[in-house]
Amino acid sequence: MKIDGIPSSVKDAQHLDSLMAPRSIAVIGASPRKGAHGNTVIKNLQQFKYDGDIFPIHPRADEVLGLPVYTDLASIPQTPDCVVVCLSADKVIASLEMAADRGIQAAVVFASGFAESDEEGRNRQQELVELAERSGMMICGPNCLGLANLADSAILYSAGLPQNISVGDVAILSHSGSACIALSSLTRFGMSYLVSIGNGAIIDVDQYLDFLVDDPNTKIAALFVESIRNPENFATAARRMRAAGKSVIVLKVGRSDKGAAATAAHTGSLSGSQAVYEEFFRGCGVISVGDLDEMIESIVLMRAAPVSCEGKGVAVINVSGGENALTCDIGQDVGIKFSDLTPVTIGKLKDTLPSFGHASNPLDATGIAVFDMQMYRTCIETLADDPNVALVAVSQDCPLTLSDDGAKNYGAMADVIAQHSRQSEKPILLYGNFSGGHHPRVASPLQDANVPLLQGARPSLSAIGRFLESCEFEPRPASVEVKLKRNSDWHARLSTGVAMTERESKLFLGECGLPVTQEALASSAEEACEHAARIGYPVVLKIESPDLPHKTEIGGVELNLADEAQVKNAHDRILKTVRTHAPAAEINGVLVQEMVSSGVEVIAGINNEEPIGMAVVFGAGGVLVELLRDTALALGVFDSDTGRKLISRTRVSKLLQGFRGAPAADIDALAKLLSRLSHIADVYKDVVEAIDLNPIRVDPSGVHIVDALVIPKTENNKIGEIS
Repeated sequence: MKIDGIPSSVKDAQHLDSLMAPRSIAVIGASPRKGAHGNTVIKNLQQFKYDGDIFPIHPRADEVLGLPVYTDLASIPQTPDCVVVCLSADKVIASLEMAADRGIQAAVVFASGFAESDEEGRNRQQELVELAERSGMMICGPNCLGLANLADSAILYSAGLPQNISVGDVAILSHSGSACIALSSLTRFGMSYLVSIGNGAIIDVDQYLDFLVDDPNTKIAALFVESIRNPENFATAARRMRAAGKSVIVLKVGRSDKGAAATAAHTGSLSGSQAVYEEFFRGCGVISVGDLDEMIESIVLMRAAPVSCEGKGVAVINVSGGENALTCDIGQDVGIKFSDLTPVTIGKLKDTLPSFGHASNPLDATGIAVFDMQMYRTCIETLADDPNVALVAVSQDCPLTLSDDGAKNYGAMADVIAQHSRQSEKPILLYGNFSGGHHPRVASPLQDANVPLLQGARPSLSAIGRFLESCEFEPRPASVEVKLKRNSDWHARLSTGVAMTERESKLFLGECGLPVTQEALASSAEEACEHAARIGYPVVLKIESPDLPHKTEIGGVELNLADEAQVKNAHDRILKTVRTHAPAAEINGVLVQEMVSSGVEVIAGINNEEPIGMAVVFGAGGVLVELLRDTALALGVFDSDTGRKLISRTRVSKLLQGFRGAPAADIDALAKLLSRLSHIADVYKDVVEAIDLNPIRVDPSGVHIVDALVIPKTENNKIGEIS
C-alpha cells in the first residue's frame, strides 16, 4: 500500500538510525578519482574521523584513499547499516535490489534523473518507491547531496564541507542542495545534521523532523522546503518538537498565489498558497520565515531564547533617535508588536533619562548612555521589569571597523548587557542595523553570556516578531459544537462535478444551517411579480445561469426594485443585456430575491488548498473584495471562539464592532456562520472545491447571505469560461 506516493511501511517507521547514524557504511561506486562522488564520500568520512567500518565497492580498483576495495556487496565481510550509491540513475535500482537482498536497511542515492526529469525518470522513481515498499529500506534522495551527521561524523555527503564547519545543535533539512551548501558555509551556529532531501521519494521532511524530536544533539530544526506532501504527519512531528522544547523554523519557497480562475471563486484568490501555508505553520507552532536572512537571524535568536515567554511584545533600546525611527518603520512593515509600557515603567524612565530624553518604546536612551553605564543599566532593567515586555532588544551598530574609542565605549555597553542577561529571566539580544558582523570587543562578552547577536534591522525585527508570535502558540481545541451530518443526496449531487447555480447553492447551504435569503425562480415577468409580492418588496432580480457565476459584471443583477412595474422592466432588461454579453450561456430564468440593504458587507467561504486541505476565508466583502484583500483564514474544523478570533484579524472587524457611532453588528452570529462553514468543509471536502459567500450582510439583528456559489470538485469544471 502507498500513501501519497510514499510507502506506508516507510512512512510509519519511527526509527531512522540506520540512515541517520549508521555504524557501518558501504560505498557503491567508490572511486580513486578525485572529485568523483565515490571519492568525496570516503574523503569526508576520513576527514571528520568517522570511527565505523567503511567498505568501498568498485569492480576494478584495488584501493580508495588507503582503504581496501571490494568488488561487490556480496564480497564484504558483514552487512553494513547503510549503503551509499554513487552511480548514475540507470544503475541505482539494480544496486539497491542487491542491497535489499543483503539485508541492508538504509541507503543514500545522489543521482538525478528521477521524477524531477521526464517520464522515464518518473517511472524509475516509482520503481524506487516500490523497492522501498517491499524491503522497508530507508532511502535519502534521489537527486540530492546526501546527509551529514556531524555529531557522529557520519558524513554521507557528495560535496565537500567547509573546513571550519562546527558541531552544534541546529539541524538543516532542505529540499534544495544549494541551500544546504549556503547554510553549511555559515559560521554563526554549529550543526547537528545537514540533510539534502532532494526528491524525498521515500523519506521526506516530516519523517526527518520526527526523528529529530528524540535526538539529544538537536535543539532547532531549520527547514528549506519546496512542498509539504504529508501535512498531517508534518503537523504531528512539529508539535512533538515543540512539546520537547525544540524550535522548528521553516522557509517555504514557491509561495505564489493561486489564481481565482482555477475555481471561479473569490476565495480562491483571497486564500492563496502563501497565506494557507502561513496559517498551517502557525497552527503547528512552527516559525515561518520569508527568506534566508530571516531564517539565519531566527536560528541565532531561537538557539538562546526560550520556546515560550511572558509578556506580549518587545522593548527596543538605542542611543539614536533616527535609528529608533527606522525601527518603528520596519517594525510596522513586518508587523512586530512594541510593548505598551506601564505608567510605572514610564515614570522610572523619566527619572532616569536626562531632561531632554523621552520615555517611550522604542527608547532613545540618548548619546549620554554611551558614557553613563549606570543610566544605561537602569534603562535596560526598567524595560525588562515591565510585565508587558517579553524580550528586550538592543539596537546598536558595532561594526568590525570601530575605532579604539568606539570599541571601548560599546564594549562597556556590551558588558552591561551581558551582566543583565545573566541576572534576568527575560531574554535580551543585540542587533545591528546592517549586516557585516559585530566588533570582537562587543561580541565576546555577549557570546560568553549567550546573548544572541543579530544582523540587519529588517531580518532581525522579523525574527523577533516571529519569536513573539510563536510564544503565543496554543494548540487549538477541537470544536465542541454540533457537527454537521453528511446528506447523501447532496453528496451525490456534488460528486457529479456539474456546476451549481446560486439558487441551488443556497438550497444546499440552507439545509446545512446557514442563513440564506428568500428567493424563487421566475420563467416570465409575470411570475417574477408574483414571487416579489409573496417575498415582499423591495426585491432583487438576478439572472440564473450555470455558466455565469459572477453576474454583476454582465448586467445580470438589478437591485432595490420597489413595485411591480420596476420588476417587470428589470426582468426584461436583464434578459436582453445578458443575451447580448453572453449569447452562448444557458439561461434557466430570473431569480427573485429578498432585498437586504442594511449591515456591513463581508465575504466568507472555503477553498480547497491542496495538499493542506480546506481553508475557511473571511474578510471585507462586496465588489471591491479582491482590491481590498482584507482577509484572514483558518484551517480545519473550529468553534465559534476561533471564528471570533478569525474576524478580529481583519480590518473590517472595526466596522462590525460599530464605527463612528454605528450600532455593533451581530459578531456572534457571524462567528457561528464561520464555524459552520468549517464543518461543511470537513464533511464535503471530497466533493467541494470552493464555496463563495459574497456579500454577506451583518447587522445588529443577524447575518444574511446575499449571494452564494458552491463549486463542486472536478478537474473538468468549466465554470466561468463563458463571458
